[in-house]
Amino acid sequence: MPIDDTLTILIDLDQDEVTLVVGVLQHAADECRAAAPSDVATDDDTGITLGRLTARWTDIAERELHCAVVNLHGERLFTVPLTAEGWYQVRAALSACVAQLSGALDDSVHASDPDRERMYRALHLAHKIAEATNDR
Repeated sequence: MPIDDTLTILIDLDQDEVTLVVGVLQHAADECRAAAPSDVATDDDTGITLGRLTARWTDIAERELHCAVVNLHGERLFTVPLTAEGWYQVRAALSACVAQLSGALDDSVHASDPDRERMYRALHLAHKIAEATNDR
Protein backbone atom coordinates (compact mmCIF):
# COMPACT_ATOMS: atom_id res chain seq x y z
CA MET A 1 0.00 0.00 0.00
CA PRO A 2 1.53 3.37 -0.99
CA ILE A 3 2.03 6.03 1.65
CA ASP A 4 -0.58 8.80 1.51
CA ASP A 5 1.55 11.95 1.68
CA THR A 6 -1.47 14.22 1.81
CA LEU A 7 -2.20 13.01 5.34
CA THR A 8 -0.71 15.25 8.01
CA ILE A 9 0.27 13.50 11.22
CA LEU A 10 0.45 15.52 14.44
CA ILE A 11 2.96 14.46 17.09
CA ASP A 12 3.46 16.21 20.43
CA LEU A 13 7.08 16.84 21.39
CA ASP A 14 8.74 18.61 24.28
CA GLN A 15 11.47 21.25 23.95
CA ASP A 16 14.30 18.71 24.38
CA GLU A 17 12.87 16.48 21.63
CA VAL A 18 12.55 19.42 19.22
CA THR A 19 16.13 20.48 20.00
CA LEU A 20 17.33 16.91 19.43
CA VAL A 21 15.61 16.69 16.04
CA VAL A 22 17.09 20.02 14.94
CA GLY A 23 20.60 18.94 15.96
CA VAL A 24 20.31 15.57 14.25
CA LEU A 25 18.92 17.07 11.03
CA GLN A 26 21.56 19.82 10.97
CA HIS A 27 24.28 17.20 11.40
CA ALA A 28 22.76 15.06 8.62
CA ALA A 29 22.53 18.08 6.31
CA ASP A 30 26.15 19.00 7.04
CA GLU A 31 27.23 15.44 6.23
CA CYS A 32 25.19 15.31 3.02
CA ARG A 33 27.25 15.93 -0.09
CA ALA A 34 24.56 15.26 -2.70
CA ALA A 35 24.49 17.52 -5.74
CA ALA A 36 21.77 17.73 -8.37
CA PRO A 37 22.95 17.36 -11.96
CA SER A 38 22.93 20.75 -13.67
CA ASP A 39 20.92 19.53 -16.65
CA VAL A 40 17.98 18.25 -14.59
CA ALA A 41 15.10 20.65 -14.02
CA THR A 42 13.94 20.72 -10.42
CA ASP A 43 10.51 21.65 -9.14
CA ASP A 44 10.81 23.48 -5.80
CA ASP A 45 7.29 22.48 -4.73
CA THR A 46 7.66 18.70 -4.83
CA GLY A 47 9.24 16.27 -2.44
CA ILE A 48 10.95 16.68 0.85
CA THR A 49 14.61 17.54 0.91
CA LEU A 50 16.90 17.31 3.90
CA GLY A 51 17.63 21.03 3.61
CA ARG A 52 13.95 22.01 3.63
CA LEU A 53 13.20 19.66 6.50
CA THR A 54 16.13 21.06 8.51
CA ALA A 55 15.00 24.63 7.82
CA ARG A 56 11.45 23.78 8.89
CA TRP A 57 12.61 22.24 12.17
CA THR A 58 14.93 25.19 12.80
CA ASP A 59 11.91 27.49 12.39
CA ILE A 60 9.98 25.31 14.84
CA ALA A 61 12.75 25.45 17.45
CA GLU A 62 13.79 29.07 17.07
CA ARG A 63 10.59 30.87 16.09
CA GLU A 64 7.83 28.40 16.93
CA LEU A 65 6.58 28.42 13.34
CA HIS A 66 4.81 25.52 11.55
CA CYS A 67 3.49 24.12 14.85
CA ALA A 68 1.24 24.76 17.82
CA VAL A 69 2.92 25.50 21.14
CA VAL A 70 1.36 25.28 24.57
CA ASN A 71 2.80 25.91 28.00
CA LEU A 72 1.84 23.07 30.35
CA HIS A 73 3.06 23.35 33.94
CA GLY A 74 6.06 25.40 32.82
CA GLU A 75 7.03 22.98 30.05
CA ARG A 76 6.72 23.98 26.40
CA LEU A 77 4.99 21.33 24.28
CA PHE A 78 5.06 21.48 20.49
CA THR A 79 2.43 19.85 18.29
CA VAL A 80 4.27 19.32 15.02
CA PRO A 81 2.39 18.50 11.81
CA LEU A 82 4.29 16.64 9.08
CA THR A 83 3.38 14.28 6.29
CA ALA A 84 4.19 10.59 6.63
CA GLU A 85 7.24 11.14 4.41
CA GLY A 86 8.42 14.01 6.61
CA TRP A 87 8.16 11.91 9.76
CA TYR A 88 9.89 9.03 7.97
CA GLN A 89 12.82 11.32 7.12
CA VAL A 90 13.05 12.56 10.73
CA ARG A 91 12.96 9.00 12.01
CA ALA A 92 15.63 7.93 9.51
CA ALA A 93 17.92 10.76 10.65
CA LEU A 94 17.37 9.81 14.30
CA SER A 95 18.12 6.15 13.51
CA ALA A 96 21.32 7.14 11.71
CA CYS A 97 22.33 9.17 14.75
CA VAL A 98 21.72 6.17 17.02
CA ALA A 99 23.79 3.92 14.73
CA GLN A 100 26.65 6.41 14.58
CA LEU A 101 26.71 6.97 18.35
CA SER A 102 26.37 3.29 19.23
CA GLY A 103 29.27 2.42 16.94
CA ALA A 104 31.44 5.02 18.65
CA LEU A 105 30.62 3.93 22.21
CA ASP A 106 32.05 0.94 24.00
CA ASP A 107 31.07 -0.79 27.22
CA SER A 108 33.52 1.26 29.26
CA VAL A 109 31.58 4.47 28.62
CA HIS A 110 29.63 5.50 31.72
CA ALA A 111 25.82 5.41 31.48
CA SER A 112 25.63 9.17 32.13
CA ASP A 113 27.96 10.00 29.21
CA PRO A 114 26.37 12.76 27.06
CA ASP A 115 26.73 10.74 23.83
CA ARG A 116 25.11 7.70 25.41
CA GLU A 117 22.26 9.84 26.76
CA ARG A 118 21.80 11.46 23.34
CA MET A 119 21.76 8.03 21.71
CA TYR A 120 19.04 6.79 24.08
CA ARG A 121 16.97 9.96 23.60
CA ALA A 122 17.23 9.62 19.81
CA LEU A 123 16.26 5.95 19.99
CA HIS A 124 13.27 6.73 22.22
CA LEU A 125 12.10 9.54 19.94
CA ALA A 126 12.46 7.38 16.81
CA HIS A 127 10.27 4.77 18.53
CA LYS A 128 7.73 7.43 19.57
CA ILE A 129 7.49 8.64 15.96
CA ALA A 130 7.18 5.09 14.64
CA GLU A 131 4.30 4.39 17.02
CA ALA A 132 2.51 7.64 16.14
CA THR A 133 2.87 7.17 12.39
CA ASN A 134 1.91 3.49 12.43
CA ASP A 135 -1.37 4.32 14.13
CA ARG A 136 -2.47 6.25 11.03
